[in-house]
Amino acid sequence: MEALVDILKKHWNYDSFRPQQLAVIESILAGKDTLALLPTGAGKSICFQVPTIYQRGICIVISPLIALMQDQVKDLVSKNLKAVLLGSQLSAYEESIVFKEIEAKKYQFIYCSPEKLAQKHFQTLLSSLPIQLFAIDEAHCISQWGYDFRPSYRKLDFLKKTFPKIPILAMTASAIPLVQKDMLKQLGVEDANLITDQFLRPNLSYQVKKETVKLFVLKNLLKDISGSVIIYCNTRNNVAQLASMLTSYGFSVAGYHAGMELYERKKVQEDWMQDHLQVIVSTSAFGMGINKTNVRAVIHFDIPGSIEQYYQEAGRAGRDGLPAKAILLYQQNDLDYWNQLQEKKIPPISVIKNVFQDLADFVQLPVGMGEQQQFLFDFEVFCLQFKWDKIIARNALQWIEQEGHVKFSPSSFKPTLVQVIENRISIQLFEKQYPETGFVLQTLLRTYGGILDSPQYINEGMLAKLLQRDIEFVLLQLKQLQQYGMISLEQKANQPIVQFKWNRASAEFMTLNLDEYQARKLAFEDRIQAMRDYIGSRLVTCRNVFLAKYFGEKSPQNCGICDLCSTNNH
Repeated sequence: MEALVDILKKHWNYDSFRPQQLAVIESILAGKDTLALLPTGAGKSICFQVPTIYQRGICIVISPLIALMQDQVKDLVSKNLKAVLLGSQLSAYEESIVFKEIEAKKYQFIYCSPEKLAQKHFQTLLSSLPIQLFAIDEAHCISQWGYDFRPSYRKLDFLKKTFPKIPILAMTASAIPLVQKDMLKQLGVEDANLITDQFLRPNLSYQVKKETVKLFVLKNLLKDISGSVIIYCNTRNNVAQLASMLTSYGFSVAGYHAGMELYERKKVQEDWMQDHLQVIVSTSAFGMGINKTNVRAVIHFDIPGSIEQYYQEAGRAGRDGLPAKAILLYQQNDLDYWNQLQEKKIPPISVIKNVFQDLADFVQLPVGMGEQQQFLFDFEVFCLQFKWDKIIARNALQWIEQEGHVKFSPSSFKPTLVQVIENRISIQLFEKQYPETGFVLQTLLRTYGGILDSPQYINEGMLAKLLQRDIEFVLLQLKQLQQYGMISLEQKANQPIVQFKWNRASAEFMTLNLDEYQARKLAFEDRIQAMRDYIGSRLVTCRNVFLAKYFGEKSPQNCGICDLCSTNNH
């Protein structure tokens, strides 16, 4: 025990472990497979980092979050610990060097994505290493019943089969009992030790407010908050628009989303961490691995997609133990949006088959042909040509891919990224000189709020429709705007490709796993209904009790400080 505390003190400057951290570490050192269900901010990384240092072995860390892995590697290196990330940031030559260094046992911590772990040559390399532990972050991604299911995580079942004596640590902040059971089954560690923490945050007041004009309420809320604030929105456009409006009202605000350049995101994050900014408006892309103690409020301006997501994001407030608020603002339109989204997220079987039919027609593939053939595939043009809603089409195509009928390249769904980089006066002068191209520029400005402030993903097909011109005209005009220095333009780096796994069947004979489809559909509907129940307070007497029971806690306590408890107390 003393040796473990010495490691903690030396590298992290803490004098003692939290009870759950120590329980996880002891389980690992005993060689036990372990599921750590710990809330956001509970220090899960220490749970695998300390025992790895103690055992002087190697830990393989698997995570879907590249940015988080980069931050952890940077932090470990700053502590003079040997860590490396195997990811897309490395060139082929750099990766070959890292592979040689791994083979030479240079690193204690090797971070990678589940896709990298699935590569045969990497697995062969691992078999030659003195591995002490496999640590899987965001382990709920393994379960198809989870809110963030990722098919690539399903391939992790080889770990226990290939390395039966090496313990696996699965970590998550949010997994309901059904998801816990499924993830352990998929990993082949059904007898794993379960270590969890209570869900009560005695300093965090959960509040839900139904408002007609959310922006007005938000302005008043921000005036009364002295510390740091995170505001979550569901889309990048909403982030850009809200950040712009709050800035115009005099608040110290910046937007943050995955569509921004890496250096921009880092600058915003650093400014906020150093209290140069009070408020960050962000999509769910912000917050993973961020440990800022003085966040006084997390505000959801849009309804999150699940209780799991909401709990993780709300939990970033009040980590210093001082009073903090988690506030969800909504209006009736928000509930209507989620009602419509249900069918879009899990399209009907008939829709999935129709999308498959249109996909084959799009690449001009006859029935009975196409096994292992590749075709160019532009998602935006596809949706425009066959008049598909993009959300419906994307989810249908993902279903088709998961069923093994096709495989899309990473660039297949990546839209073009544009930012207008000139000021209003220059734009006006440009329009007078080049009226046709200037009209395209004005259409961009009207259609994509915030495009003057940050890069926005655009839909060339929609622009073509608005301009009543063809796609080729839009592409040419964008290139010209770039050449004139009016916009920054980041088009797809690689040609988007779709590969058919076998000869095309007619849509009516297309095979789908109906049992899995129905089960996942019901799981999605249950998550949406749980969010509705939480918001509507119909089944809720205390926000904390509702959340704790959702995650399987048997006898949670009333928090006494949420909006419902406060109402009942009065």
